[in-house]
Amino acid sequence: MLSRAQQAVYLASFAATPAIVREVVEKNDQRYSAKSAYAVIGLGENAMGWSDFAKQYDDQTGLLRKADVVNRSKDEFTNARNLGTSQLLPGSPDVLDLGIMRLWVRKEGRTNLITEDTASSDDGETGTSSAGTDMAWEWKGKDTLSLHKEELKMTRRGPRWRHQEIPLGWGSRYVNGDFECEENEDGWEVCPRYMSQNRQAERLADRESEALDADYEGLRAYYDLMDLSRENKDPRLVLRTEVELPQSELKTASKIDGLGSDSVPSEALRSGIGEGMFGTEDQMAGDGMTSIAGGELFFHPPDDYNPARRRGRYEIASLFSPYWEVKLTKTPIERRLMAWALRDEALFTRDASGVAGGADHFLGEQTEELERLRRRQQALQSRLGGAVDEATRAQIETQLNTVTAQISALESIDYGTGSMIAGLRREMAQGLSSAANAQVADYQRMLEASAAQQGEELVNRFEDEVVGQVTDQLQQALEQAVEGAVDNAISSLL
Repeated sequence: MLSRAQQAVYLASFAATPAIVREVVEKNDQRYSAKSAYAVIGLGENAMGWSDFAKQYDDQTGLLRKADVVNRSKDEFTNARNLGTSQLLPGSPDVLDLGIMRLWVRKEGRTNLITEDTASSDDGETGTSSAGTDMAWEWKGKDTLSLHKEELKMTRRGPRWRHQEIPLGWGSRYVNGDFECEENEDGWEVCPRYMSQNRQAERLADRESEALDADYEGLRAYYDLMDLSRENKDPRLVLRTEVELPQSELKTASKIDGLGSDSVPSEALRSGIGEGMFGTEDQMAGDGMTSIAGGELFFHPPDDYNPARRRGRYEIASLFSPYWEVKLTKTPIERRLMAWALRDEALFTRDASGVAGGADHFLGEQTEELERLRRRQQALQSRLGGAVDEATRAQIETQLNTVTAQISALESIDYGTGSMIAGLRREMAQGLSSAANAQVADYQRMLEASAAQQGEELVNRFEDEVVGQVTDQLQQALEQAVEGAVDNAISSLL
């Protein structure tokens, strides 16, 4: 059930993200859309990132890892249902001390998930193998109850305590064949030890172990991170998109009733208020206004909130862990310029209105912002030096920290136009490749995997409602906007 659920979620996450993004935008305001070239590239990169982020583990190594997780995650009853005398007989001591004799009662029980490599097994009785592997699986439980007695005896070395176990009850049950035990040279079965004290009772339980009238199909394939190494301490999955509003829907000054004009007003109107005085000849890249944003999925265990609690330990990211969060993430400068450049093919010319001119203008704005923040930093530092009240100092320090972080971010920018354009070229080439890889072929592969899992009826509905819409959107946007625009951009930058 878990394997099927994970596969369904994995496929749905891969396929439905473009439809979800589009639906969220349209539900908020039907005038907006998320079908621009930049948005399609972002969705394509997210799809490829998701396919590289996690994978299905169905081999022997992967299933043994899951079995280890299962055994380590057992509840207290399954792992060790042990009780002492005081727990079995409330009000009595754990050990009844009679001077030369000690008495106590001990109950011990445990259940284990057991694995075996059937390819190397000579035993004819094996458990159920997982599909595609040579692994067999068995659940086995043992329970024992014993009376323990120690007597003080005189020996050549002086007084010694002699221990005796008197088994009172025992039982053992298994599912899928008892392949955990092996026969020794004397014909006795030797089984791994579960009990720490009730060893005599455990031997009796092993001899009388019985099979349960039940079936267990073994562990199934599961999804986890593609990279499970300790070096992968900060796995992240990014989704970038762009929302656009057509120019016809924008209420600029030129469209104010009674004052706006479709053309530049005459000289007479510029000196006073009158009909048609606002005429700015609105010009927008791609005939619209857009907003870009990015979000990311990241692993954030509790110790990250309080690093002092780690004590040299660090939890490795895994999809078995629930500590995954999402947040907005900063859009790199190359991406912002890329979104602007993809709005209009005319922006890819070599003259001042092209990419180089746009990069110069953008970097100039960033330089001005950096100077403004530095002046703000100096002013806050002066205010902090003269502040006496603790509350005021705390407020100024908070503002100063924010400004300092903004300055650091701007100072990290490479303010060379050539570097900016080179970065833009890399981003656009990479974006085009990812978007192209997320077209119909990958969605067809997803559809086939889902068909094998869930049946044709459900898949047909899935195709009509999700995959059809998504592939149409991707294919149309790539054909009409992305491929031509990016090719032109790269050609002009070479």
